[in-house]
Amino acid sequence: MTKRLDISGLASLILIACLISITPAIHTPFPIDPRQKDKSDAQQKEKPKLQKQAGEESREQKDKDKDEPVLRLGTDLVVLDVTVVDLANRPVLDLKQDQFQVLEDKSPQKIEFFSREVSPVSLVLTIDTSGSMRAKLDTVIKSSTNLVKESRRGDEIAVVEFKLQPELIEEFTTDANDVIDALNGLIPGGQTAMLDALFLAADYASKEGKNRRKAVILVTDGIDKDSYYKFDEVVNHLREADVQIYLIGFTNDLNSEGGLFRGKSEKDRSEALLTKLAAETGGRAFFPKEMSEVHAIAQQISNDLRTQYSIGYYPSNSKRDGSYRSLKVLVNAGGQRVVARTRNGYTAPKESGPRSANK
Repeated sequence: MTKRLDISGLASLILIACLISITPAIHTPFPIDPRQKDKSDAQQKEKPKLQKQAGEESREQKDKDKDEPVLRLGTDLVVLDVTVVDLANRPVLDLKQDQFQVLEDKSPQKIEFFSREVSPVSLVLTIDTSGSMRAKLDTVIKSSTNLVKESRRGDEIAVVEFKLQPELIEEFTTDANDVIDALNGLIPGGQTAMLDALFLAADYASKEGKNRRKAVILVTDGIDKDSYYKFDEVVNHLREADVQIYLIGFTNDLNSEGGLFRGKSEKDRSEALLTKLAAETGGRAFFPKEMSEVHAIAQQISNDLRTQYSIGYYPSNSKRDGSYRSLKVLVNAGGQRVVARTRNGYTAPKESGPRSANK
C-alpha cells in the first residue's frame, strides 16, 4: 500500500511539472509607481539624431573652398552679433564703437573688438514638412530659394527638414544650386517634432559651421508635438551654441480661444514659445497673417544677417564656473531712438583648459 502511494504521488508531481512547462507564466500584478511609468515612457522614445539623407555627398567632396581663412579670436573673448534698428524697424548702420555699452550681469564691460563689416554666415534652413504644411510649402520653398540666391562669397547653407524626425538633406555647402535642388525635393507628411529639429539644427550649425557667425531659420506651422527635448533643454542648448535663431510661425490656423480656466490659447502658447526661443539668441520670430508676407520676411532676415555689428569683450568676471551670464547692449544714438538686439546671455566655460567664451 505504501509503495502505491509513493508511485502515485511521484506521477502527480511529474504531471504537475509537465503542465507548468507548457502553460504560460502568470504574473501577479504589482502597483506601478507613476514616476517609474514616466521614466519607462521616456526611455521608449529614443534620443533623436540628425540623420543624413541616403547618398548625400560629404562636405569635403562638395566644398572646394573649405580652407578659406576663418576669423580666430582670443581665448575667452565674448563676441556679440548686434542688430540695431530704429522705431520703424530700419537698420541703423552708422554707429561707432563709443556709442555702444555692453552689460554682463548688469556690470559694464570694456569693448575690445568692434566691426561693422559684412561677415559670411553659416546658415541652416530648417523647414517643417509635416502634413499640415502641404498648402504652405510651395511658398516657403520659393522664399527660401530667393534667400539662397542672395548668398554672398563665404556664405554656406545647409538644409534640414523635419517631420517626426529631423533629417539633414543638404550638408553645409557654398553651392547655391545644390541647396535649391534640396529645397525643391521637400515632400510634406507626418507630425511636428519642432523642438528636436531646432536643437539639432543649432547643434549642427555650432559644430559644423566654418564661419564665426551662425544662424538657423526655422519655418513651422504649429505647436510642437512628439519632441524628445523639452523647452528648457532647448533654451539651455541655444545659450551654449551661440547661434542666432529666426523663426517663421504660421499660427493662424491654431485655436485662438483661451479662457479664465483654460489659460492661454493654443495660438498664444505657440507664439510665446517661438518668440522666447528667438529672443534668447538675438534673433526674431515672425508670424505672417498672409502667405504673401513670407517673401518680405525672408528678405528682412537676410538684411538682419548682413547689417549686424560685431562687438567683443573679455568678461570682467573671469571665473570658469559654468554659470549663466545675462547680457544687454545699450546704444546712445544721439536723439534717435533705437533698439539693439543680441543674445540674452551665454554660459561661461567650466573646464580648466582654454576655450572660447563664444559658446
